[in-house]
Order: sequence, then structure tokens, then C-alpha cells
Amino acid sequence: MTTPSPLPSSAPRSRGRAARAFEVGLSLYGAAVFAILWAGLAVGLATGGDLLVDAWAWLSGLPAGVAVVAWILLLPIAVGLWAWNAVGSTLVTGAVAVGLVAWTLLMASGVVRALRRR
Repeated sequence: MTTPSPLPSSAPRSRGRAARAFEVGLSLYGAAVFAILWAGLAVGLATGGDLLVDAWAWLSGLPAGVAVVAWILLLPIAVGLWAWNAVGSTLVTGAVAVGLVAWTLLMASGVVRALRRR
């Protein structure tokens, strides 16, 4: 006795679309965060660094719960602000900057890969 084969379901296809949309959305969010990071750094340096100091004061002055969420959502920006304001050594600040450049390139390659998949 044979059992009838199940009818094809659209559930796996819709889950695939949702996963793809999530991947693309997350990649674009990352691209936006890094664009803000580098644009903010350029503007901050053009203004003599006062904007970066003010942004760090705002971020470090947040209540603990809100600060945790802000650090998670804006991690590259928060790391850049920390390096600019809290680190005394030029060598450490340079190492953080090189790390942020590498992080940016890695994120950009992820965006390209996410947008190329079909």
C-alpha cells in the first residue's frame, strides 16, 4: 500500500523570501550605520572634533538600559567615538581606525553578496 505524496507547500518558499528580505534589510542597515560613521567622522573632523566630543558626551550620558541598546544598534559609531575621546594613545586610536576600515570593507562585501543572491 502506498501513501499519496504530499502536495507542495508554499511555506518553505515564503520562509526563504522572508529570510532573504531579512538578510538584505540587515545588510542595508549595516551600510547605513557605516555611512553615518564615516560621514560623521568627516563632519566631526571638519568642525575641529567638537561634534565628536559632543556625540560621545551624549552617548556616555544615556541611562544604562538605553545606553546598552544604543551601543548595540550603533556599535561601530560607538567604538569610533570611544576611540576618539577615551583613548589617550595615538597608536591605539590608529589601530581602532584601521579596524573600523577593515570592518567597513567586510560589511560592504556582505552587502554586495546579499544583493547578488537571488
